[in-house]
Amino acid sequence: AAGFTVLTGAVGVSGALSLVSYDVQISPLNAIWLITLGLCGLFVSLYNIDWHRHAQVKCNGLQINMLMAAAVCAVIASNLGMFVVMAEIMALCAVFLTSNSKEGKLWFALGRLGTLLLAIACWLLWQRYGTLDLRLLDMRMQQLPLGSDIWLLGVIGFGLLAGIIPLHGWVPQAHANASAPAAALFSTVVMKIGLLGILTLSLLGGNAPLWWGIALLVLGIITAFVGGLYALMEHNIQRLLAYHTLENIGIILLGLGAGVTGIALEQPALIALGLVGGLYHLLNHSLFKSVLFLGAGSVWFRTGHRDIEKLGGIGKKMPVISIAMLVGLMAMAALPPLNGFAGEWVIYQSFFKLSNSGAFVARLLGPLLAVGLAITGALAVMCMAKVYGVTFLGAPRTKEAENATCAPLLMSVSVVALAICCVIGGVAAPWLLPMLSAAVPLPLEPANTTVSQPMITLLLIACPLLPFIIMAICKGDRLPSRSRGAAWVCGYDHEKSMVITAHGFAMPVKQAFAPVLKLRKWLNPVSLVPGWQCEGSALLFRRMALVELAVLVVIIVSRGA
Repeated sequence: AAGFTVLTGAVGVSGALSLVSYDVQISPLNAIWLITLGLCGLFVSLYNIDWHRHAQVKCNGLQINMLMAAAVCAVIASNLGMFVVMAEIMALCAVFLTSNSKEGKLWFALGRLGTLLLAIACWLLWQRYGTLDLRLLDMRMQQLPLGSDIWLLGVIGFGLLAGIIPLHGWVPQAHANASAPAAALFSTVVMKIGLLGILTLSLLGGNAPLWWGIALLVLGIITAFVGGLYALMEHNIQRLLAYHTLENIGIILLGLGAGVTGIALEQPALIALGLVGGLYHLLNHSLFKSVLFLGAGSVWFRTGHRDIEKLGGIGKKMPVISIAMLVGLMAMAALPPLNGFAGEWVIYQSFFKLSNSGAFVARLLGPLLAVGLAITGALAVMCMAKVYGVTFLGAPRTKEAENATCAPLLMSVSVVALAICCVIGGVAAPWLLPMLSAAVPLPLEPANTTVSQPMITLLLIACPLLPFIIMAICKGDRLPSRSRGAAWVCGYDHEKSMVITAHGFAMPVKQAFAPVLKLRKWLNPVSLVPGWQCEGSALLFRRMALVELAVLVVIIVSRGA
């Protein structure tokens, strides 16, 4: 509610939490993060009520509540040091939400590396500017710009939290070994805090050099393409969605990078298009990725399988979840008129604007980024077809899939409500996008735009429905309803294996991009450390995480004593 009030009122507020002596500020920019965290946290908490009724599910309410509280405190922090501390508490809570201690160990190790880099960055900031207060830093950096050394430390540190490739080692493992609600929070809350940190550092002082924006654009397109490619190769639904989160982190980073590039080039329209597109896609991604993780969790709740090769025919067994998942997958593939399309369309517009810039490197990158994002979108469409076709269509491949039933009420309500938000985010985009002008007070569109946005929205809705309307009118009563039997298989008995598999669907792409896929093992060098696979080290790291979490909580609470 606070985030929505600040965003619509375009006026920031500041204050202090007396209980813990914590100074806070809510600006129109971080209000977008508050709205994102609030919407996703609300439906994940509602979903969690029925989720805990499963016999194999462990209670994780305390960890989830602490994670959400720390994330909110990080978003509203007025001090960069407290931002880093709260992000650290949030990450430590997330370590305990992974059911596999080995994967929690990987996250703990990479997370502490990121925290060390951020601590060094904060120390350097204190040495140069004498404060970590964000408002004072912004004013002083207008006279003495932020050094690239500190910016690089911040990007790497927050990039480890956001999962930017090649800093993403913890992302697929942590998502694959967490519960569905926890995995949803990893994608929609934890990784988004990393993006907030990168954007905050990049905007301080308002005098970012050109190469900062170019670096963010290059990292964004690499993360988007590689994430989408690796997602197509996966068959574990949560690991697949984790890689798609990397893809969308890259897309968001493309928008933010375009905005930072616009600051360096002093082009207000590019700043507006880039930042608005990135911020709107940040909100939209959190919505449709929550649909997908919670929907996949509902399927696991009834079947016990996360491997889509062991499912099939779930659409008839769980029709509500099936429709909601279809909406989420279409939004993930950026198909109109859903919300995933709206944010990406604005980002495309920023690339077109980038192509008309005065700097040669910007003119060169604009078309290349547009083509790269289009290829990434094609991979997302293929992944959508694979996941929905193999999981929800066809015949059941296992006994568990054949005996699946509808998901519990609260789980279904949460998934459907989020799916409706995805539809609203796309259809109402012409009215929602101008609201972001409070966070980016610059023109959102060129002055020569003449086609009304509501008309474009109506056309995007009508065009996909038009063929079906024409078919229904022309058909009339000429064709009676008929029931179809099993497909003809040349006289042989039909077997459950006579279907297109996820592995076979992805094989052509796997062969085409074999050199890129071979790099996969080198993108996670931490596994090469001697003794890393030792069982004892996993337990040791978990205990270290518990001790660090307890110490940080005591320090924060004692500040208000």
